[in-house]
Amino acid sequence: MKKDPAAQATPQTNSMQGTIQPYDIFMVGLALLSVVNLIMYIFLEDEVLMSTIWSIDLLLSGFFFIDFLRRLYGAPSRFRYFFLGYGWADLLASLPFPQFKLLRLIRIIKAYLLVKRIGGERVIHQLKASRASNALYLMFFLIILLLEFGSIAVLSAEQSNPTANINTASDAIWWVYVTITTVGYGDLYPTTTAGRLLGALVMMVGVGLFAVLTGYLANKFLPTSSDSAERDADKTLARVHAELAEIKQTLAELSDSKLPR
Repeated sequence: MKKDPAAQATPQTNSMQGTIQPYDIFMVGLALLSVVNLIMYIFLEDEVLMSTIWSIDLLLSGFFFIDFLRRLYGAPSRFRYFFLGYGWADLLASLPFPQFKLLRLIRIIKAYLLVKRIGGERVIHQLKASRASNALYLMFFLIILLLEFGSIAVLSAEQSNPTANINTASDAIWWVYVTITTVGYGDLYPTTTAGRLLGALVMMVGVGLFAVLTGYLANKFLPTSSDSAERDADKTLARVHAELAEIKQTLAELSDSKLPR
């Protein structure tokens, strides 16, 4: 039995078949963010803000390394991918060192060339066909953006208050995370007016993002009305078959009892 080629699609086969998936767009977005982070890291002089950017970029490096392993595993020819398909650049770009981060531009260039080869209209049509995946990856990307820039903003706002309790990169990232997940431990909180205004904004955006994410997961894992209707129809059909079997058996017994002895 042949398997559906679309079900076996990998980042490598996607580029070979002239298709682009929401996952590819997500990774290009992370590559663009990492380049922006590199520029900010060069020009910022505040060590606390720089450590925040470095912490988020460490998370991005994890994404890039997992993506490299995924591409290597799914490549039709691992040798060809690594040496001719710039796999070595994907590996180096996944390392958390500023010297290699510019190699992430190769991913952006490859995505641009793929879109140019496929055609913009066809790319839009392909992405429209997978709206649910688009929404999921968009939510993940926006959450990463909120974690980074929310942390940078709250640190900048709280630096003017000497009694502030959000003073480090880990404090800021932890505060943004527990805020957008609506956990709100209360161990860290903004003390300045600007920080509180920012906190209100983070709450509104974060609650919206997690509501969409929760809705997506619920739609994926909980049974839909069509699934329930299908199961009910199967149960009804099974009961009908059982009743017909009983009627058939009763008729057979009656016919046997009327036979002359």
